[in-house]
Amino acid sequence: MSNADTRLECAWLATAAYSLMDQGLYEETADLFSPDAVWVRGGVPVAGQEAILSALRQRPATDLSRHIVTNVLVRDITADSARATAVFMPLRGPVNEDGTVPLNGINSVGDLEFEFSRQPNGWKISRLTPRMRFKA
Repeated sequence: MSNADTRLECAWLATAAYSLMDQGLYEETADLFSPDAVWVRGGVPVAGQEAILSALRQRPATDLSRHIVTNVLVRDITADSARATAVFMPLRGPVNEDGTVPLNGINSVGDLEFEFSRQPNGWKISRLTPRMRFKA
């Protein structure tokens, strides 16, 4: 696999993780991670694919979220690992009767740090660390 192919696959993983989560597709989200992956959620490391799935299932069903993920830069590519950074803006809140969520302005923007590993079934996220940089 070329570096260009690796960049595309890892960039897809970076955006898919949040897109699938926002759609409530938690099994598909967890499947993007390696079996021993770590996803730092709310400042707490969640270790292992099964623990990641369990944490996702604890998200409130009454809330709706969207994570805008952009500026994905995949780098430090080797035969079995890669790293990436991205910028994200989380939006979340309780759903109104009409299916919308009140938008009270952007209240945070952060950086995402990804580590990827080549697994027998393709590239997977092995570590995901969000860091808030701007907060209202």
